[in-house]
Amino acid sequence: MKYFILAIPISLALFSCSKKGSSTHPERRDLTEAVYASGKVFPKNDYKVFAKLAGYVEEIHVHVGDSVKVGQPLLTVRSEVTQINVDAAKNQLNLAQKNADENGALISALKQDVSSAKSKYELDSVNYIRYSNLLKQNAASQLQFDQSKVQYESSRAIYQRAQSNLSSTRDRLKTEFTNAKLQFDAQSSNHSDYTITSAVNGKVYDIIPKTGELVGPQLPVLEIGDASSFEVELSVDETDIAQLSRGQNIVYTIDAYKDKEFKGVVEEEYPRISPGNKTSRVISSVEIPNGLRVFSGMSVEANIVISEKKNILVIPREYLLPGKMVNVKGKDEPVKVQTGVSDLQYVEILGGITESDEIIK
Repeated sequence: MKYFILAIPISLALFSCSKKGSSTHPERRDLTEAVYASGKVFPKNDYKVFAKLAGYVEEIHVHVGDSVKVGQPLLTVRSEVTQINVDAAKNQLNLAQKNADENGALISALKQDVSSAKSKYELDSVNYIRYSNLLKQNAASQLQFDQSKVQYESSRAIYQRAQSNLSSTRDRLKTEFTNAKLQFDAQSSNHSDYTITSAVNGKVYDIIPKTGELVGPQLPVLEIGDASSFEVELSVDETDIAQLSRGQNIVYTIDAYKDKEFKGVVEEEYPRISPGNKTSRVISSVEIPNGLRVFSGMSVEANIVISEKKNILVIPREYLLPGKMVNVKGKDEPVKVQTGVSDLQYVEILGGITESDEIIK
């Protein structure tokens, strides 16, 4: 919702109404065009803490309102399933390590196969060469030579297969060992995640579960944020969002401090309209005086200044009659005026009367 407010003094223009007499003169003032928005105050770097895996809250290490540092333990979750997974991964790792050991039973057996196949291949190779020479000297038959050749080629193939089997098995077992170690490290990491630590230096604003309650990755368990710096998350109507830009000034009222005025600027606009309430999200800064207690989630109302009109002629709204007419002292008939922008208290006068005219109700 867009409207205009008087900027001097801005606190009066935004949030108060003045009593008027029965007559007045048009006067010159600055008029500020603003967009209304509402929202909540949140600490900067606000984030929700989640448990990565399901379990029961074993111990809560902090209290609401405590200051925390990066890496400080917040909450410990106990999970028997996680410990079982760690133990199973450790057993798989030990087995894979034994299998991949060069002196282990499996590799040793394959090495023995290679050694036996090699000895047989070397023997058959010698016999093949001997019968080849004897055949040339007509000291052996062709059948004897052919048999020695077949035996040589067969033992050579068996030796090569044994070597290949040893090499491929060694590579496979090394890969299984590497994978088992990665799985064990992952399960151990998941287990350590059950002592949840803070990711920022800040303050604990909310602790949701109690000791003994079941938690999981779907719902947050804590809310952490900056201890002293705050920002505002505003909802702006879709009809006004196109007029906003970074750096525009904002004047706030916080429901808990109705008598105080807060200032800030637009810092970030989200280019998305919520289909539910037809608003867009805007993040803005807010200046909080030292010593003033502000709580996460406090409600605010905001006036986002989008433009200012300087030194314009205005009259109080109650002096403007239907049909854009005003009663001017000394004239028998109401005078028609040309109006411009307006707010709840004042109307801009573009023509029809001057500052010297006295208008009456």
